[in-house]
Amino acid sequence: MLVVMLFLIILLTSDYSKVHADQIQLRAFKHQRVNCNERTVLQCNSSSLMPLNGVKVFWKKLEEKDFECDPTSSNIPPGFECNYTREALTLTISNPTPANMGTYFCCLQMDSGHAKENINVSIGECTGEFSNQMAGPKQIQCSFNGVYPKAIINWFHYDNNLTANSTITSLLNSDGTFNITSVLNIQDDQKRYNCSLWSLEQGRYLNQEIEVPHHADSSPSSRVRTQHCLSWTLILLSLMFSLRACSFL
Repeated sequence: MLVVMLFLIILLTSDYSKVHADQIQLRAFKHQRVNCNERTVLQCNSSSLMPLNGVKVFWKKLEEKDFECDPTSSNIPPGFECNYTREALTLTISNPTPANMGTYFCCLQMDSGHAKENINVSIGECTGEFSNQMAGPKQIQCSFNGVYPKAIINWFHYDNNLTANSTITSLLNSDGTFNITSVLNIQDDQKRYNCSLWSLEQGRYLNQEIEVPHHADSSPSSRVRTQHCLSWTLILLSLMFSLRACSFL
């Protein structure tokens, strides 16, 4: 008889916990595409048929086992904020980058049960920052820093593709973006060129026009020769003035 009573107590306790666990529900949009560098809030809506006493809420990330954002903790991951009300759990990504992509779990845990829901986060295009300069005599350099997804640089003069006369380097940053730089060897006297970033995933160009400075055509040796000519001219003028002054004496 005692054994039967113990079995019934265990069975009822198990069923009670299962019922309570089923009464906790979390709902969220499972797939969210966020804009690069634009503050974003992930949200899980919560509901329960029972008072949530002693509840623990937190966020986890599938790809990072040490990631945990707990609203009650002071140890919040850098660049994130998390909050909880009886209706919702929110995770704010202050400055989303490709490194923030992945699967996030909003978790609700209590003695009588637990619930979790996942949100898969992807990120849109990062346009980055453009810059250009003269890399040397007859060489133009253009750079796109902080771009995503990975891309290549093509060079054009109107419809003439000059990419074969260039070199390109691509570096991966810690935030998942790329720094892409290309140097074009100029082989004519044209002044305007187009540095075009071709996105391999997006399948489109981001065009930047570059104008070669007038002094860029002068090589170091030609500038030295020009300086020498000016020096000799000044010397000859000085001699002429000296001779002229002597003739009046």
